[in-house]
Amino acid sequence: MTSQGLRASPEGIRAAKTALIDKTWSQHKLAAAVGITRQPVAKFFAGESVSRSCFVQICQQLGLSWQKVAGFPEDVAFEQSSKIRFKDADFDKLVKEVRQKRQEKIQNQCNIIQMLDIGQTIQLLDIYTNINVLEQINHLQWREIDDWLKDLKSESNFHQLTTYKRERKLAALEAVLQHSKLMLLGKPGSGKTIFLQNLAIECNKGQFQPNHVVVFVRAKEFAEDAKSDNKFNLFDYISQEFISCNVEQEFTQTLLIHGKLLILIDGLDEVSTKEIENITIEIRKFSQTFYKNRFVISSRIAAQRYKFHGFTEVEVADFDQEQVEIFAKKWFIAVALNHKVDAEIRRNLFINKLNLPENQYIRELSCTPLLLHWICLVFQAKNEFPCNQAKLYKQALNILFFRWDEVRGIKRDRINSDLNVAMKKKLLSQIAAISFEAENYFLPKEKILELIADWLLKNQLQLDSEAMLKIIEVEHGLLIERSQEIYSFSHLIFQKYFTARKFLENSQIPTWEHLVSHMSEKRWREVFLLTVNMLPNADKILQLMKQKIDLLVGNDRKLQHFLTWLHQKSSSVSTRHKAVAVRAFYLVCVKRSLYHSHCASIYTSGYNLEYALVGNITFGSDLALDEFLYSTIACFNDLDFAFEHNLKDALDYAHAFAIAFNEAIELVIAPKLKQALQKLKTQLPDIDRNIEKFREWWQTKGQVWGKQLRYFLIKYRNIGYDWEFNEEQKELLQTYYDVNKLLVDCLNSATDVTPTVRQKIEDTLLLAIADIEKVNNS
Repeated sequence: MTSQGLRASPEGIRAAKTALIDKTWSQHKLAAAVGITRQPVAKFFAGESVSRSCFVQICQQLGLSWQKVAGFPEDVAFEQSSKIRFKDADFDKLVKEVRQKRQEKIQNQCNIIQMLDIGQTIQLLDIYTNINVLEQINHLQWREIDDWLKDLKSESNFHQLTTYKRERKLAALEAVLQHSKLMLLGKPGSGKTIFLQNLAIECNKGQFQPNHVVVFVRAKEFAEDAKSDNKFNLFDYISQEFISCNVEQEFTQTLLIHGKLLILIDGLDEVSTKEIENITIEIRKFSQTFYKNRFVISSRIAAQRYKFHGFTEVEVADFDQEQVEIFAKKWFIAVALNHKVDAEIRRNLFINKLNLPENQYIRELSCTPLLLHWICLVFQAKNEFPCNQAKLYKQALNILFFRWDEVRGIKRDRINSDLNVAMKKKLLSQIAAISFEAENYFLPKEKILELIADWLLKNQLQLDSEAMLKIIEVEHGLLIERSQEIYSFSHLIFQKYFTARKFLENSQIPTWEHLVSHMSEKRWREVFLLTVNMLPNADKILQLMKQKIDLLVGNDRKLQHFLTWLHQKSSSVSTRHKAVAVRAFYLVCVKRSLYHSHCASIYTSGYNLEYALVGNITFGSDLALDEFLYSTIACFNDLDFAFEHNLKDALDYAHAFAIAFNEAIELVIAPKLKQALQKLKTQLPDIDRNIEKFREWWQTKGQVWGKQLRYFLIKYRNIGYDWEFNEEQKELLQTYYDVNKLLVDCLNSATDVTPTVRQKIEDTLLLAIADIEKVNNS
């Protein structure tokens, strides 16, 4: 592909200027009419060499003979080659030829990706996972805080709020096909760059938009080059890219004029403030001049300060469960270098543990591809997630604060040299603590700005609160605009983490007393765990928690009597386990027998509180027997409830009751108790033979049978009491259990607890006030 240029003669230039004046056009308008940039037009009027196709088209627009303007005789013919006038077949040939010349360059640009903390190079196609987009940009929608709270049915679905049930998700590839000009917006690490790189690779192979030649432009690099050359000209930039692949500028221009390029501009948010205006003006002019081409521009959603005419905006959706699994499988092959079978095993183990209830907040982070990669990296070391969750979240935040930009060599504009990461964390701690205390997961913009302004004033920083909000939103993605001027933390666990950090800033008794006052509120659980995890020594707060728990039921005589029995019963059992674990076991047994619909779990030999105290334990024969006896009581209560309210489930409850009772009889060693239970068994009609007959027996004789069962359990096992707790006492007992569980979890999560403090707490856990005093005085 070669072509000689043409230049206008002095007479031709004068004629052209006259024609331009007659049309009352400027050189810029002439360039727009031709469909080219202004540079070739300027060269034309300066008498410099211009490509033949441009020369002829300029003359045609001015109504002049190109031969006369060039100083040629009128009978000189123009070469009608495929270089100037193309038929469809010629265009296909040109596209194929240029794409072939560009293939190696695109592979070099786009087929290798940067992955955090990974030494080896990773091929894009080995890790790439398809992304989806939301066709409605969240922060542009008008939704009130009440609308968000309606969708927030529980904290566990906080990360799902970016996608409304009524909103349709679309495959990102489909969005590019549907829209010739697309603005792809997303949070930090949401997969924008890797998606554009994949588009480039697929187009380069002819598998996506096969009639186009792809151009991949990193906005930051374009801005840096343009600044050094003092020439913000996207046409020249692309031309030089093509020239480096032995494609002449004339053919680049021909492809642009006829809309044969797929132009991908990545990371508009990465351009510095000083250059962004010039860059956006140039992109706007270029996309309007060469409007026939296809464009995809990516940017962080919060950095979207610019609108490009004719562009459709979409937002990258969070990963769903299927995408997480696909990514994880690829990750364990490509990054962890496992064989396919081993990778499948690792992936399944990873997903199973990720889906455990205790890993809810790690699971929340996995919806962002960048953080999912990092979570896989953490898991790879030990096939476990670390117990130190505060450290885990701290590392995740450091990725968002600076490490991700650092890896890619991006330096963000700083509005103040004193505003370092530590200061930003203190600001976020202030916002988090105030909003979380007030149970505000969503805040209007004016409230956020007010909190920022107060903090800046307190710290004597002369900064603009709006600029501060934009920095945290754009650079780190920690505060996000959920809808028009409604903000929240990007992840609920980050709000809780920063709330815990705020308590650490003032580690005094009044601070801990304030925190402990929230102990019975379930939403504060993670704040407690993170706080004790970050404290150098957690003795004070743990002791305050223990005092608060003891006082919780201290004034209820019936519950104090129950705790006295709990201590006596657990002390009478011969077992290798800690006394506190045995007390926890019997507390759970009684608690289960008080409520309906719990007999389905009769085969579970351990409970949350026991696990928290001593780990995975195997109960001895006494404990196993009492477990099934209590399960029999629980199923008895469930069956009584089912016959009255839900006959359909009554048969299942009846079978569960029979199983528990039979298992208990098998475990009994004491002859008198065994004989008594077998006698009770003979009174039961056959459940499978006739459920109606069993129901009739239950209604006429069931209560008497139940009282006999309780009598024998009290007489021979000292269990089975009908404590006759009212609803308020049942609720209080549940709260007592929950806060004790929280205390034990905090004991296990704390980085440092003095051994004597730990021992004292365990020795007096789940004891009545009188028994605690005996232990303390002994």
